[in-house]
Amino acid sequence: MLRPRAGERGDTIVEVLIAIAIVSLVLGGAYVTTNRSLLATRSAQERGNALKLVESQLEQLKGLSKTDPDAIFGYGTAFCVPPDNIPVGATDPKCRVNSAGTQTTAEPSYRLSITQTGNTFSIVNTWTDVGGKITDNVSMVYRLYE
Repeated sequence: MLRPRAGERGDTIVEVLIAIAIVSLVLGGAYVTTNRSLLATRSAQERGNALKLVESQLEQLKGLSKTDPDAIFGYGTAFCVPPDNIPVGATDPKCRVNSAGTQTTAEPSYRLSITQTGNTFSIVNTWTDVGGKITDNVSMVYRLYE
C-alpha cells in the first residue's frame, strides 16, 4: 500500500465538482442529440407510411374509375376508398387508418381524404406527428378521365 508523501494532497471538492459538471454537460448533449435523431427518424418513417397510404388510395381510385366510375366521379364531397372499395365520406371512421391501412382509433392514425375538381382528384393524408404537436400531411394530385 502506498502512503501519500508529505506535501502531496488529493483533489479538492471544487475540482471534483468541475469534473462532474463537464461530464454532465457531455452526457446531456449526447442525450439531446440522440433524442432529436430518434424523432427525425420516426418522423421520416411516418411520412413514408403516409405516402404509401396515399399511393394506395390512388391505386384504388384508378381501379374504381375503370370498374365503377359513377362511384367516384361526381361524389360531391370529400371521400376516401377503404379496402372494401366502396367510397365513404372523409369523416367516416373508415377513413382513419393505421400505417397498415386498416381502420383504427388508436394513435398514430392517418386521416385520408380525396376531393374532386373536374377530372382532378387531390388525395391528402393528415396525421399528428410523433411529438404530438404538429399536424403534418402528404398530398398527391391525379387526373382521371371518364
